Amino acid sequence: MPDAMANLAGAFDYALNDCGLPVGLFMDFFATSEAAALFGRGAPKYVCGMSGEELVAEIMRQTGWARILDMPPAALRAGSTPEYWAGWVLAYCQWARGVRFSDILDVLSLDDIVRLHPTLHEADESRFVDVYDERAAHNRTEGDSRLHTIRVRAGLSQSGLARRSGVTLRSIQMYEQRRKDLGKAAVSTVLALARTLGCRIEDLLEP
Repeated sequence: MPDAMANLAGAFDYALNDCGLPVGLFMDFFATSEAAALFGRGAPKYVCGMSGEELVAEIMRQTGWARILDMPPAALRAGSTPEYWAGWVLAYCQWARGVRFSDILDVLSLDDIVRLHPTLHEADESRFVDVYDERAAHNRTEGDSRLHTIRVRAGLSQSGLARRSGVTLRSIQMYEQRRKDLGKAAVSTVLALARTLGCRIEDLLEP
C-alpha cells in the first residue's frame, strides 16, 4: 500500500507541477484510463512496477496524448506538494473503500481534495476517507441517483426504460428514489438496465 500511495502521489505531482498539464485534462485522462482501472485492482505493474513519471507517461499514452516526448524530468522538491498529497490520499481511499477512482472523483474533485490539504495533510489518511464517506452519503440523499442521471441522458422516460429493459416501472421508480438498493438487485435486473442504457453495470451502482 505505501508503494501504491507513493507512486500515485508522484504521478499527480509530476503531471501537474512538472509537466504543467491542465488539472481537468489530466484528471479526465486518469479517471478513464486502463492504468487507473488496473492500479485500482492492484496490478503489480502499475502499483509498484512504475515510477510516478512512468505512470503518467502510460496514462497519457493510453489516452492518445501526442506530446509524451515533451515530458520533462521530475524536479527535486524539499517537501511534498498539495498535489502529491492528493494522489497519496486518493490511493489510500480507493484501497480503503474498494471503489473506482472515478467514483471518488465524482464525489470529491481534485480541486476539492487539494483544498483539504491545509487541514488534513498532517492527519491520518483515514480522516480523508471519513470526509469522502460523509460527502458520498450526502450526495446519495440529496442528488439524483445514477440510474436517474443515465436514464435522462439517454433520453428515456421511466416507462420507456421499463418497456425496453423488462424491469417493472415500479422497480425503476424505487431504484431512482433510492427506496430500493440497486446494488442488491438481481444481476439480471441490473444487466438489463445497463444494456438498455448502453452503460456498464458499475456505472449504475452508487458509490
